[in-house]
Amino acid sequence: MTKVFCKRIGFTLAEVLITLGIIGVVAAMTIPTLIANAQKHAAVSGLMEADSIINQAIRSSIYDTDESGAGELDTSLPIQEFAERYFTPYLKVARICTKMSDGCWQTENFNGYYDLTGTKVTDSVPYSLVLTNGMILGFSKIDGYNLTSIVVDINGKSRKNVLGKDVFVFYVMNSNNLCGGAKANGIANGVYPGSFDNCGTPHVSYSVEDLTKKGTSVYRACSKTGTKGGATGGKRTGVGSGCAAAIYKNGWKIPANYPW
Repeated sequence: MTKVFCKRIGFTLAEVLITLGIIGVVAAMTIPTLIANAQKHAAVSGLMEADSIINQAIRSSIYDTDESGAGELDTSLPIQEFAERYFTPYLKVARICTKMSDGCWQTENFNGYYDLTGTKVTDSVPYSLVLTNGMILGFSKIDGYNLTSIVVDINGKSRKNVLGKDVFVFYVMNSNNLCGGAKANGIANGVYPGSFDNCGTPHVSYSVEDLTKKGTSVYRACSKTGTKGGATGGKRTGVGSGCAAAIYKNGWKIPANYPW
C-alpha cells in the first residue's frame, strides 16, 4: 500500500496576523513621514510659485510706471494704492477684498490665520487679491511706518492657514525705512521672501541658523520659541514671518530644524 504525503500550502492564521501586525507597525512609522514630506514639497513649490508671480508683476509694473529708472517700489503709498499700482493690474485676479472681514482670509470662525505659536492673526492684511489659481496675496503695512509686506496663502481656501506651512510673507525692502543704526547687510532694495526684524532689516540678511534655531533673537523669524514682537509697534504678521526667508536661504529647501 502506497502512502500519500500532502504538502501544506499557505499560512496559518497566526502567521497572517503576525505579518499584518508588522505591516501595520511599518505603515504607522512611515506614512506620517511620507505625508509630511509631501506637504513640505507642496509648501516649497507653492512658495516658489508665489515668488515667481510677485516678481513677474513687479517687472511688468516697473516697466510701465518707473519713469526715473530707479527700479524701486514706493512704500510710502497707502497700502491699497501701493497694491493697485504695482500688482493688481498685472495679476490674474478673481476677487478683491478691501478689508479683512470681506472673507478672503476666512479661517474657520475668524478672518485670519495662525502664526507658529498658534496665535490668531486677524488684522494685518487690509487689502487682498484672490488669484484665479486660488492663491491669495494680502498687502500689509506697519502703522506709522513704510514697512510693507505681502502675505501669501499659497493654497487659498484650503487649510492649514499657518505661517510657515501654507502662509508665507514677502518683504518690500526699502533701505530708507530702516530704523537708526540698522543696516541691510548688502541687501538691495526689492521684494524678498520673509519679513523683517524690529528695525526693518529683511530676514534674508540673516543665516538659516539664526532664523530657525530655538530661542532665536531675530524678531518674528521661523522658530516657535523665538522672539515675537518688535520695537516699532504696529500691526504684525506674527511668529513664522521669516520662514520664507529660511527656505529661500536654504536653496529653496526646508531646513533640517524647520519648525514643521
